[in-house]
Amino acid sequence: MDAEFLSLLRDPIAHEPLDHIRDGKREFLSSRSGRRYEIDAGIVRFLDAEELTGNNKRYQRLYDRLAPVYDLSTRIYARVKQGNVDDRIGQYLKELDVKDGQRVIEISVGTGRNLVGLNHKAAYFGVDISFGMMKRCARAMRRSGRRVSLVQAEAELLPLKDGAFDVVFSAGGFNFFNDKSEAVREMLRIAKSGTKLMISDETEKIRAKFDKSPVTKAFYGNQDKIAGPAAFIPDGCRDVEYKEVCDGELYALTFWKP
Repeated sequence: MDAEFLSLLRDPIAHEPLDHIRDGKREFLSSRSGRRYEIDAGIVRFLDAEELTGNNKRYQRLYDRLAPVYDLSTRIYARVKQGNVDDRIGQYLKELDVKDGQRVIEISVGTGRNLVGLNHKAAYFGVDISFGMMKRCARAMRRSGRRVSLVQAEAELLPLKDGAFDVVFSAGGFNFFNDKSEAVREMLRIAKSGTKLMISDETEKIRAKFDKSPVTKAFYGNQDKIAGPAAFIPDGCRDVEYKEVCDGELYALTFWKP
C-alpha cells in the first residue's frame, strides 16, 4: 500500500492511525484497538454492509447492481438531452480549481467519471458505499493513466485524517445520504483550512420527475423534497453560493472552510 495513502487513513471509530498487515494472500489494515479492515482489489473496505441502515443501505445495494451499466446509461441520457456527458459534467466541475500536486477527494466517487475530467497532475482519492462502482472506478482511472486511492465507507463516517485534502467535493449521491448535515461536517473536517468545497446533485425538478415514472420511482422515488441544500452548511463557512446548471436539472453548491 502507498505510504502516503496509509498516512491519511484513520480508524473511523477511534480515529487512530492504522497499520498495514499481510497475512499470506490476505491484506488488511489494523487499528490499535484491534479492529481490522480488509483490502480487496486495492480498495480498503471500512463498511460492514450488514450494519448499513436507511438510504445508505438501499442505495448501496442499488448501485452495486447498476455498476455494470451506469456509465452507459448516463451517456445515453446526456444524448437524449441533446448534449454529451462530458459537457454535462463540465458544468459543475468548473466550480473546482485543481492545481498540480493537490490532494483531491470525491465523496460518492462512483465510477470515477468526474475525476477523469480534472487535472491529471493532482493526487486523487475516492469514497463510496458501493464496492461495485469503485471497482469500475479503479479500472477507469487505470485506463486513463491515472491512480486513485479508494475506500468503501459512509459519507457520515469518513476514515480519514483531519485537514488532509486540498479539494473536497461530492457530485451525485448527496441527496440520498442518511444524514446530510453530518456528511457536510465530515467533508469540512478532512478539508484543509481555506479550502473551497463543492456539492452537486439533482434538483427538485428531477426528483419530481422520478416520482411520476413507475420505473424511476421504484429506484429513486418516495424521497424527501430537495429544497435548500445550503441549509446543511454549518455557520462559519464563508461565501456559500447555490446555482443551478444543466438546464436546472443539477445544482452546484460551493462554500469555503474558514
